[in-house]
Amino acid sequence: MHTTQYRPLAPRQAEALTHRAQGLSNRETAQAMRCSVTNVTNLLAECFYKLHARNSTDAVAKAVKHGLIQFILILTVIGGISADQEQLRTRFQRRLNSQTLRIRNRENLA
Repeated sequence: MHTTQYRPLAPRQAEALTHRAQGLSNRETAQAMRCSVTNVTNLLAECFYKLHARNSTDAVAKAVKHGLIQFILILTVIGGISADQEQLRTRFQRRLNSQTLRIRNRENLA
């Protein structure tokens, strides 16, 4: 059985990916990390490469699965969104929810 080995993420790469997991855009991530949007784009691209990920959702899932970013932090932020702030949820969070539903549907069909 072949298991894929992932290269560890640099601290700034893990930070950028964690911000993405929290639903921040590249611009919001750049503001939080006090760097340029181009720098964030490059950090995330390197994360995608190291994790063999197709997109942000895939990168976050792989990073969490392999302990490269902390899942509890992501849950705390997503869980802290109140009903009044529901409209502020980003495309990433909605996509993550729809993928979770698809996975559950597949499990129920099996």
